[in-house]
Amino acid sequence: MRERDLEALEFPRVLEQLANFARSPSGKAACSALRPHSNLEEANAALTRTAQLAALVGEHGELPLGEFPDIRASLLAAARPGWVLDGPSLLAIRQVVDAAEDTRRFLRQHVRPYPALQPWLDRIAPLLELRATLHRALDEHGQITDDASEELAKVRREIRHLRARLERRLQALLHEPHMQEVLADHFVTLRHNRYVIPVRSTHAARFEGVVQDRSASGETAFIEPLFAVEANNRLMMAAKEEERLVRRILADLTEMVRTEQPALLATFEALTELDCLAALVRYGRSYQGTVPKIGAEEIELRSARHPLLLAQPRTVVPIDLLLPRDKTVLVITGPNTGGKTVALKTLGLLALMAQSGFLLPVAERSQLPHFSGVFADIGDEQSLARNLSTFSAHVANLVEIVRDAHPPALILLDEPGVGTDPEEGAALAVGLLRTLARPGMLLAVTSHYSPVKLFALAEPQCLAASVDFDVSSLEPKYRLVYHTVGESLAFPIAQRLGLPPALLEAASQARSRQGQELAEALARLEETRRLYEERLARAEEARQRAEEARKEAERLAAELREKKQRQWSAELHEAKEFLRQLRARGEELLARVQQGEADRTTLRQFLQREHDAVDAALEQWQQPVTPEREAAIGDWVEVVGQGVRGRLTKVAGERAWIERGSMRFEVPRARLRSAPPPGSAPQRGEGATGTVPTTEEPREISLLGLRAREAIERLEQFLDRAVRAGATRVRVIHGVGSGALKRAVSEYLQHSPYPVSFHPAEPEEGGAGVTIVNLEGEDKRSW
Repeated sequence: MRERDLEALEFPRVLEQLANFARSPSGKAACSALRPHSNLEEANAALTRTAQLAALVGEHGELPLGEFPDIRASLLAAARPGWVLDGPSLLAIRQVVDAAEDTRRFLRQHVRPYPALQPWLDRIAPLLELRATLHRALDEHGQITDDASEELAKVRREIRHLRARLERRLQALLHEPHMQEVLADHFVTLRHNRYVIPVRSTHAARFEGVVQDRSASGETAFIEPLFAVEANNRLMMAAKEEERLVRRILADLTEMVRTEQPALLATFEALTELDCLAALVRYGRSYQGTVPKIGAEEIELRSARHPLLLAQPRTVVPIDLLLPRDKTVLVITGPNTGGKTVALKTLGLLALMAQSGFLLPVAERSQLPHFSGVFADIGDEQSLARNLSTFSAHVANLVEIVRDAHPPALILLDEPGVGTDPEEGAALAVGLLRTLARPGMLLAVTSHYSPVKLFALAEPQCLAASVDFDVSSLEPKYRLVYHTVGESLAFPIAQRLGLPPALLEAASQARSRQGQELAEALARLEETRRLYEERLARAEEARQRAEEARKEAERLAAELREKKQRQWSAELHEAKEFLRQLRARGEELLARVQQGEADRTTLRQFLQREHDAVDAALEQWQQPVTPEREAAIGDWVEVVGQGVRGRLTKVAGERAWIERGSMRFEVPRARLRSAPPPGSAPQRGEGATGTVPTTEEPREISLLGLRAREAIERLEQFLDRAVRAGATRVRVIHGVGSGALKRAVSEYLQHSPYPVSFHPAEPEEGGAGVTIVNLEGEDKRSW
């Protein structure tokens, strides 16, 4: 990747934002040093690492990796023989070791489902002995503690004892009466590491002691009393011993660091890389980034947003950046201020970010190819240092692109051919497109030139797109519309910005006739596009309504099946209970007969009584529906035989219309009956436990959508109810489909005891998708 292309696409600015999400100085430097991987495997590996860390963080929280110092200079110094690190340097190493141990424990606990992160766990060394020693030997400021050595602790106790005794004697001297006229002040202080008292210079000659220093004014002499000389000497000797012991301990600690230097360096580098990777995750989550697919055969970046625009306090309109696999050139046209250059930069920048391991501000399942190079010619390339005009600078850059770009590459050209004669510039732009559109090369180009627009519409490898623009208000919509070219709208925009009408009229007359005709043709094309886009929006709205209606119909069908299942369950339960009671009474009577407590007359009476009870139950089950009052508009009704409920909305002759949710049904008026509103308690015959079976006569059953085994079970239950209800003819709806369900129904009916005959329905009754089953008669035939 050329640095000038990275600069043109503002990749360094993205790295600056990324560095703000790192915690350590070395992590920030690693963020700034990121570059896109020109190798597909490396690019995918980098993106996989980011994706897996994002998943780990989402499940278990942030890495316990806070700020840690850069210790590489200290490690290099420790590697030199005889070099001794100071306390702060060792403290910095301890901080890195602490961060490493916390991170190692976290990864060891959670990294198993994320194999791409395993190498970092392997590289973080378990420096437990070094960590424990540094914690015992150093305090929070990098000073050697008393715990570092028993000998050091002993010397320091002696120092504290000598110092305290000397200070007490000096303090006592300060308070003696004869000293009040001699003293310049009442405090004990240090000069040249020796304890002294302040004495007026006028009395210094009369005071027995050693003058260690004088004040700047010369009025005060700092004198060490004679009795303190010996104590100060002992104190200085003890301090020298302490210094020697501290240096020896620092040398020992440095030697430990020197021994672990390779492991420490590898651990530090691993933490730095993890900090950079964690910054990628934090940065991506700040704009709800997703994981794109790299290495696809087409560009499909849905709802793409420019990451630098997301950092600004304004709404960013997402755009779709598309280039199908059978296209190699994307030509973006339209007026200025519409977002053409932003779209171009967004495409190039997202390609660079994806190959650097970034999560992208795009919709899920976005994808793009892998590029060994991304080349850009964007913006004002004028170079005063090289004595190049804007046009010459662009040409110089294009020369390098033509020379250096090799497949697979992405080339971004912003207004190629500008800065010279428009006709020649347009020809140059078309020539560039023809030359660069080679296999494996993808181009994205913005242009105002009409020849480039015509090229985009005529060439099969080109995909034309236009930035959407509200012509009436001259406001950009900042989105791309594909398969069309846009007007430049120079005159309307210039008029809005204040150019005089007379000037615009003169400019319009100066346009060539061909240019005017092309502009008019483009305007008509754009108007046609808008018209079809409106129709498409209306069609999509209708599709959504139809989809909602389909879902409502499926819900009602499911509700109906459930209701029928409840009815069958209730009837089966009642029948089983009836048989159980009958059997119990029969067994009781037989036992009495066997014991001689009842005779055959009693048995005949029992049989007659139970036979009458069965006949009574059949009469009750087959009792016709009691006429009800005719339902009024707005009442809740039910379609007899189907169980579908709804509110009655219209009645016309023998037809009626009911509504349920977003569904509207036309049904025979004669099949309606009043029904309770939704949510009311179940009525008799509607599945309530312990009720008698429904009195309505089953007329048809739908087996559509059922497996053969379930369909046959449903059919058997249905025919049993139909026979008990006295039905003579029913319809079985099985559909045509593959024919499997139809064959299963036919095979069952041939061996079932319920039908006396069955045959395919006439066309007006459903044809081959329906079977008519006769439940009375003598003619038994099949088909």
